[in-house]
Amino acid sequence: MSSLAALGRPLLIGGLGFAFCATLLSAFGAVTKRPGGAHLGARALYAAAAMVAGAAIALLIALGTHNFAYEYVTSYSSRSLSGPYLYGALWGGMEGSLLLWTVMLTGFSAIAIRGARRRDSLLAARATSVLGGIAVFFLILLVWPADPFTTLADVPSDGRGLNPLLQSPGMLIHPPLLYAGFVGFSVPFAFAMAALWSGHLTDEWFRSTRRWTLFAWSALSVGIVLGGAWAYTELGWGGYWAWDPVENASFMPWLTATAFLHSVVIQEKRRMFKLWNVTLILMTYGLAVFGTFLTRSGILSSVHTFTEGPIGRWFLPFLAAMLIGGLVMIALRLGPLRSENRFDSLMSRESMFLINNFLFVAAALTVLWGTIYPIVAELVTGTRLSVGPPFFNSVFVPLGLALIGLTGIGPLISWRRMSRGAFWRVVRVPLAAGVLTSVGLAAAGVRSAGALLAFSLCMFTAVAVISEFGRAARIGDKAATGAARFARTVGRNRRRYGGYVVHLGVVLIVIGFAGSAFRSERQVLLDPGASMAIGDYTLTYAELERTSTPEKERIALHLEVERKGDSRGVLVPQRNFHRAQRQWQSEVAIDSTPIEDLYVVVTSFDRDGTAAVRAFINPLTWWIWVGASVMVGGMAFIFTAERRAPVEVTVAAPAARPVPIRT
Repeated sequence: MSSLAALGRPLLIGGLGFAFCATLLSAFGAVTKRPGGAHLGARALYAAAAMVAGAAIALLIALGTHNFAYEYVTSYSSRSLSGPYLYGALWGGMEGSLLLWTVMLTGFSAIAIRGARRRDSLLAARATSVLGGIAVFFLILLVWPADPFTTLADVPSDGRGLNPLLQSPGMLIHPPLLYAGFVGFSVPFAFAMAALWSGHLTDEWFRSTRRWTLFAWSALSVGIVLGGAWAYTELGWGGYWAWDPVENASFMPWLTATAFLHSVVIQEKRRMFKLWNVTLILMTYGLAVFGTFLTRSGILSSVHTFTEGPIGRWFLPFLAAMLIGGLVMIALRLGPLRSENRFDSLMSRESMFLINNFLFVAAALTVLWGTIYPIVAELVTGTRLSVGPPFFNSVFVPLGLALIGLTGIGPLISWRRMSRGAFWRVVRVPLAAGVLTSVGLAAAGVRSAGALLAFSLCMFTAVAVISEFGRAARIGDKAATGAARFARTVGRNRRRYGGYVVHLGVVLIVIGFAGSAFRSERQVLLDPGASMAIGDYTLTYAELERTSTPEKERIALHLEVERKGDSRGVLVPQRNFHRAQRQWQSEVAIDSTPIEDLYVVVTSFDRDGTAAVRAFINPLTWWIWVGASVMVGGMAFIFTAERRAPVEVTVAAPAARPVPIRT
């Protein structure tokens, strides 16, 4: 088995050679329009993917056999590390995570190109050249500055083990999903650049990559939510989102990708927003690469960053070349990127999509500025400053609430144009629901203006979206039952109604976010047998339990919980001492209900058994995870859509004079 692990570096070198050949041969085939060159380029890309996958298998073998001759295995695993965490160490360090990234990049590229060559071989050849060039960059990193197969002269008997914070079920899924999202966007990016290269900016480039875009967006969405769940259950600070630089690094491309997914609908239906769409996909992939730079440069402090190694500076030239090259290509193709149609009216669904684009881009740029401001300030003044949640909340929350409101208005408004009277007729019921929600909550004692606005907008949007499902049961063959009409309409418009389900999931998540306005916290030193109160809860120190395994020592605090005199069972927060890392870690205990979470963490123990207990009441957090589940259901429904564009049932709008608004 050790001999198989020794094949890792030669396989990476071979993969680099094949990726380089794929880039050149595909470019030659595209320029000369010779299918032989394009065919050889695609085959070279397939070979590169196979070799990189083989290198990843070699590293997994080294981890599984505890081959501490490799520096990476020594740094991120140990003999006491068990089960899936041993193989999860593949992405526990910088070199391994880059290898996983490159495996996905070459694998996704090979699959995407194989499918695209059947539809448009020249477009696929150009995309192969772009994807091959990206793969060359990452393979250069793996072969030289971030080699995961570096060996040690003195082989230790055991390794240092995996960071205890990463020894969580969520961390077995969260990083690969984020990487799948980041890497997945390379496919639509490559096809967009290929279309710009050729000058034939038809719909083919995004039709060929629609499923890849949805896949990447879905993976990134779920990855972000799982990251929040990991922070909530593992870090012990009582929250799930702290506007950490690396959290922001995944959130920024999500924002622009969400704008792209909405905006591309307008190009498909109305031949508009072509310039918007290529710009948005360039921004999305650029922000994904920028996020990778942040996590590997060490220039910003975060619990997520890989500060080891010199590779951070390699990303800046790559990012600059990609952005400058993309912008130059867009500038050269401004003519073909002009919209084929114009706005018929400011009160139209097209206008709502335009506002949607501006809001999402403004939100992404806001997060970007808040993230890089400490770097800019240090370069200008020489002083390292920090930008915390107050800045992000004050600027981002209004934009987010505007987007929630727009999510409700969008389905109600017609394509091309809509009269004010017709708009009022469809909006009055959702608007009344939102106003009544605000009034009812205010009468119940809610005094936070932000929370009232958030809850009312969520109700407005939920009623608006649900009304669209009700409308699906009313249109179509009047001879059929409502259920049959509903099933037929929804079945023929899966992308549309799956999107509505995703929107409902987002509404539930925002409800969970709004609950943080009522969060409470208390921290006390608790002696054995003593009690503490927080809100309606009473926590009593019942027992201290000590256990030990070869991997860690465990000290667990048993707390009997009562709410208004009724028993809620026992919560068991704990402190673990991991032997390999000589590091303490807290494990939280959570009693979760749809109304609120009781969240308890022990930060330390004294010799006499006194425990430092920190307790939180987090209202409505449960709805965040439910909303995420609803989103996943909506995404899954969208993926069941047929490959052909679905027929969408709409009300025909009267012709109108175009309003000259540039897109």
